[in-house]
Amino acid sequence: MRGTRFILLAVVCVWCLTGAGMPGVSTAAEELKPTTLTWVAGGVGGGWYVQAGGIASLINQKEPKITVKVVPGGGVVNPVRVATGADNLGWGITFVDKMAMKGTAPIFKQAYPDLRSLGGIFGIYQIHLVAAADAGMSTVADLANAVKAGKALKVAAPMKGTSDLPMVETILGYYGLSLEDIKKAGGQVFNAVYADMVSLFKDRHVDFVFTHLAVPAAAVTEMTVSRKSSILSIPDDCIDYCQKEIGTLSRETSLAMIPAGSYKGQEKTVPTVVSAGELLINKDVPNIAAYRIIKIICENVAELHKINPANKYFVPARGWADVVPPLHPGAERYYREAGFMKK
Repeated sequence: MRGTRFILLAVVCVWCLTGAGMPGVSTAAEELKPTTLTWVAGGVGGGWYVQAGGIASLINQKEPKITVKVVPGGGVVNPVRVATGADNLGWGITFVDKMAMKGTAPIFKQAYPDLRSLGGIFGIYQIHLVAAADAGMSTVADLANAVKAGKALKVAAPMKGTSDLPMVETILGYYGLSLEDIKKAGGQVFNAVYADMVSLFKDRHVDFVFTHLAVPAAAVTEMTVSRKSSILSIPDDCIDYCQKEIGTLSRETSLAMIPAGSYKGQEKTVPTVVSAGELLINKDVPNIAAYRIIKIICENVAELHKINPANKYFVPARGWADVVPPLHPGAERYYREAGFMKK
């Protein structure tokens, strides 16, 4: 009888130590079954599509039991498709994903809480506030003060209904302003696509342009070459505000900036609001599959960085830190086992 109790106690202890009794925690003994996953990326042939294809090939090569197929998508549709299970994996952008999880209108009509993350950062995208040099401004506070003083400014901003527009509105909101206030002060606001913004700026129909693009942005390069310009800096407090409100990158990453020399006449590094790419996953993907995928990505980082320049921002030790949705339990298990995640 005593021997039976000892055996039973030993079994219970092993069961607890392996994590089998802990809900949501994948165990080392869990069997990976052959599985095919779809990864929603960007337009066929575009940067996101090619980037996802390279990583999918790496995963397929390192783990024959996992087949990843890349399908076309986009920044706004991706979190919806992943959250609803239409696709298993997907590229996301931090601030868009936060809006998706909250159901922020008008971009999203409902909340999508089933989003999870495998890690980040996979590419960064900077807010560029381009100003004509003769406007005599160097910071976004200068612009805000001019509007409050009743100065009529001519501004180009992203199209209504795009995910970029809420970023601009959040930055202005920090100063208690809106695009509508620019109009009330006698100014003009042109909601335009980036190609049209360039023309508006070059032809002097506007003196300020708000864009959200990765450095070096071709549109910004063209504007600064065609007309003497400056990039307005955004103060630390506003960067922190945007990070809290919409999930943009924190200053701790040292990436919240546009490096000096990125554009003609830009002699100094310009602090700005920066969003980041992240790898999304549906909450119902098996823990062991999520674990294997992020393990492959983290343990083949040199090859990962060669696949696409945007991947150079992914650092395994911080892969868990710079994401908006909660980590998938399988990913969390890997980051903890590797010693990267300790809190």
